[in-house]
Order: sequence, then structure tokens, then C-alpha cells
Amino acid sequence: MFSAYTDYAIGLAIDLAAIFLLAYVLYFRRHRRADLLLAYVALNIGIFVAISLLTTVRVDVALGFGLFAILSIIRLRSSAVTQQEVAYYFIALLLGLVNGLDLPDRRFVVLINVLLLGAMAIVDSKALRERTRRLEVHLDTVHADDASLVADLERRLGGTVLHHEVNDVDYVRQTMLVDVRYRAGTHPVLAPVDERQVQVTLDVVHADDAALVADLERRLGGQVLRQLVKDIDYVRDTMEVEVTYRVWAPAAYTGYPAYDGPTNGYDAQTGARS
Repeated sequence: MFSAYTDYAIGLAIDLAAIFLLAYVLYFRRHRRADLLLAYVALNIGIFVAISLLTTVRVDVALGFGLFAILSIIRLRSSAVTQQEVAYYFIALLLGLVNGLDLPDRRFVVLINVLLLGAMAIVDSKALRERTRRLEVHLDTVHADDASLVADLERRLGGTVLHHEVNDVDYVRQTMLVDVRYRAGTHPVLAPVDERQVQVTLDVVHADDAALVADLERRLGGQVLRQLVKDIDYVRDTMEVEVTYRVWAPAAYTGYPAYDGPTNGYDAQTGARS
């Protein structure tokens, strides 16, 4: 009787040491989510107790596999869980399963625990995690070619883009959704020196966006990245447009005074700042 209790206590001690190293030392100190720390510990101890009871009462092996299958299809609806955190869930479950089987060779059990914990420590190490990062980036401009898209992403993210995939393009709002894998760099993310924002008052009302963009590019001497019509006056035949544009180099002569920095307004009809 006492020998069985001793064996159970030894197995539980090994399991508690393993889940402490996994959930607190490896996961919580890196990712700082207390709710998942609790979830990993609870899942591990629950699996350990369930497997221990199954081996004690000597039920059919199929029942044990059925329990494992049920646990594996539980959907975690409380919050978003990353693939990284799913891996910790699986290892926590596996540690409870291995330590609860009451294997006679305790050294083999300890070796399995060391193997699982060592694999997680290496694979989820900072050195490997910092090599590549993944983000879904919402851009406030639509790029016509990959070269300009990659250059814009690298400027915004401050790193080297390794892979990118455009998931959505909205020509109405002039936005893009891009799935990006990149290597973080050390240079700070700086605003581009060739992008400027200005509010333009035009002496003509354009009926379509293509004519509006062409007129703005002619007047401003640059590529219009996005524009937003603020006001249209059909009596005076004028319109106010907020424009973000990139200056062409060398700047084209448009017949209007050169724009030398962002201001609150710019009158394209007279060349005066408002």
C-alpha cells in the first residue's frame, strides 16, 4: 500500500518539477501571460491524475486514447492563442501523460521529461525567435509593384523582409493588407523624407479620381500616394483636397512655387499657403 503511494508521490514530484520548468521558467518568464500559466499547470495536473486513475483501475487502452482524443479537439474560445502557445499546451499535456503512466523505469521517465523540456527551451529560445517575425500589416497606400512594397515595409518595420504575401487590396480606401515575415533590424523606423502631406485648394472640380490625381501630380510635382476630398464648392468651382505625395527627383517644374515642407494648407491656384 505505502509502496504504491510512494511511487505515486515520486511520479507526481517529477511531473510538478517538469510543469514548473515548462510553464513558469520557459513560458511565463518569456511571454508573461498569467492566464495561460494557470491553464498549462491545470491541464498538466489534470492529465496526470486522469492517466494515473486509468492505469490504476486497468481500464481498456481504447478508453485512454479516447480521452486523449477528446482533449485534443477542445477549442479554446476564451482568448486568441498563438501557435507558439498551442505548442506549450501540447507539451504540458504530454508531460502529464508520460508522468502519469506509472512506468517502472523512473530514469527513463526523467529522460523523457528532460528531452521535452530541452526541446522547448531550444526551439523557443530568443536567438531563434528573433531571427524572423511575422506580422499582418495594414498599409495606408497601394503599391503597384513588389519593389516599392518591400521598400515601404522595410522602412516601416525597420528590418529586412524575407517573405510577403498580399492578402487584400482596397482601391476605394487605398489600403493593403500584407502578411510579412521579416528579420528585425537595429536601425530605427523613420518617416520618409520624400513623403509630404498638404491640403490643396484647387480652382477646378474634378468629376473622377483619375483626373484629380493627374492634376495634383502635375501641380505638386510628385506622385500622389493618397488623397481625401474635404470640401467641394460648385458655386466657386473649387475643391479642397488633403494630399499625401512623394516628391519626384529631380522635381518637375510645374509653374507653381516649390513646396518645402508640411503646412496646414496650400493654395494650388495662387501658390500661397493658407
